Amino acid sequence: MASVVSAIVAAVVALLVAALGHWQWRRQRAATAAEQYRLERAEALKELWSVLNEHATAARIAELGPEEFYGHLQALNFFLIRRAPFLTEPEKDLALLYLEGICAFRIRVERSRNKAARAAMITTARLGRVGELMGALEAGQLVQDLEDRFAAHIGDAMRGKSKDIDVTELRSRLREAKFVLGPPADPG
Repeated sequence: MASVVSAIVAAVVALLVAALGHWQWRRQRAATAAEQYRLERAEALKELWSVLNEHATAARIAELGPEEFYGHLQALNFFLIRRAPFLTEPEKDLALLYLEGICAFRIRVERSRNKAARAAMITTARLGRVGELMGALEAGQLVQDLEDRFAAHIGDAMRGKSKDIDVTELRSRLREAKFVLGPPADPG
């Protein structure tokens, strides 16, 4: 009888040890998967900033006609689709809004025919300064705010401290400033 009880106790202990080992193995796998996701997300955010920066730079330096704008928008959309598992919907919306905003701002600068604003647009001048030069400080500040918020969000997300982004509020502010969002019209 004692040997039966000992065998049962040994079997129960063996099952508990096996269950604990399996639980620990699953936890380690989950932690590894979570860390891999975090690394992939960080890489996607870095890449998003780089891609967006290329498009924003192109919008600052060259007049973008509708075809060029659509090309940049399409390239950004393809990137967002490819990296979708690692980006939030508000991040994708903000990236598109920023590209639309900077292109719309560029059109305003071109239409203003202000030489100082045009010259500042193709430099590293902050967009608020460009807006100030052409007498549309609020417009420049709004696009600068988009850029600053996006950069801050990416930095926070890379440190694991990202907050929600209110894209609706930003889009509303740009519309109130009479920004024409979407593909730019020919500034001619």
